[in-house]
Amino acid sequence: MFRIALESIRAHKMRSFLNLLGIIIAVTTIIAVISVVSGLNEYAANIINQLGPNTFIITKFGIITSREEFLQAMKRKDITLEDVDAVRRLVPKAVRVCPRVFSQQAVYAEGSRLADTFFVGTGPEMPWMVGMELDDGRYFTDVEDRAARPVAVVGWDVKDQLFPNVDPIGRLIKVSGKPFRIVGLLIRQGKIFGQSQDQVVLVPFSSYEKAMGKSRSIDIFVEAPDSNSIPSVMEGVRTVMRSRRGTSYRDPDPFDIIDAEALQSFWRQITFFGFALVIWIASISLLVGGVAIANTMFASIMERTQEIGIRKAIGARRRDIRRQFLFEAMTLSTFGGIVGIGFGWIASKLVEAYTPFPARVSLFLMTIGLVVSVLSGLLAGWVPALRASRLDPVEAIRSE
Repeated sequence: MFRIALESIRAHKMRSFLNLLGIIIAVTTIIAVISVVSGLNEYAANIINQLGPNTFIITKFGIITSREEFLQAMKRKDITLEDVDAVRRLVPKAVRVCPRVFSQQAVYAEGSRLADTFFVGTGPEMPWMVGMELDDGRYFTDVEDRAARPVAVVGWDVKDQLFPNVDPIGRLIKVSGKPFRIVGLLIRQGKIFGQSQDQVVLVPFSSYEKAMGKSRSIDIFVEAPDSNSIPSVMEGVRTVMRSRRGTSYRDPDPFDIIDAEALQSFWRQITFFGFALVIWIASISLLVGGVAIANTMFASIMERTQEIGIRKAIGARRRDIRRQFLFEAMTLSTFGGIVGIGFGWIASKLVEAYTPFPARVSLFLMTIGLVVSVLSGLLAGWVPALRASRLDPVEAIRSE
């Protein structure tokens, strides 16, 4: 059966290729997209886990997914340093409470300029809350924060661009015209979706407000003792924040709480809709490929009607004829699946090499692509094979 199937494909090379095109496109799409989605999920999980398993954020805006949500969030009261102090005092279960504010600023040093740098004002607790590690130097202290000392911890992009050939520790940089002395260098973070995480300057919160003025709204990072304590700590923070805003028990929170679970849920929602759209497109390609294979099988039956009649006349059973044409359809779709897997693997590697998106091609994923292609051939060849097996041998031999 395999030999006969190969002979049939060789006899009509161009027709076979055109019929395979739908299967190839579908399997290529499935392999490429699922590999990218899998890589992104793994990458996003690693990034989200940097937040800290027991850390959550109180923010004015939260995760905005629509214009209506943004307009509603704009009406909320700003979160201030007084809110941070209230949470520290009134939620004793919280291990650490830390403010954060940021903006994009140009950084100057020794005649060089680095634009669009994330200028972050935060507290001395931040490194332990988000897994922030240093490559050299130290982080600023609580004393420096309370005294608004002009000290800074910088990322690797700042070192590479402003101090390429010297040790940055002890050097001066200027942000918004204010000088800051570098006391620490963060380890290299790399990029997230094309955005560098090393183009950052961290300064004490009080120093940030001294340089930039009082912020309109800030974020509050809160760390619970352990994962079991997160709900109670979160509820305590929610009670304090609602009380300070005079929020009725009937009204929703006038702020948002972001934790690792909320970020993962938001990410899954994004990838689900993108994945569903691609699967829908791939399904159309599979349908087109299946219809093409079915048409090829019907055409093959018409061309080989006499052959079918002769085979049945010398003893071939219905199931023998049915298996022959099913095998031909499955062989055709299997070749398409193998080619599609190859193209999908190449596409995923190109995406990983030339875009900020990671891709992960696994043996399981390639197996899924092959199974999908074989099943599409089985379904496309079933009706033609059934029709071929039911031909009357006398009428088939008589046909021209």
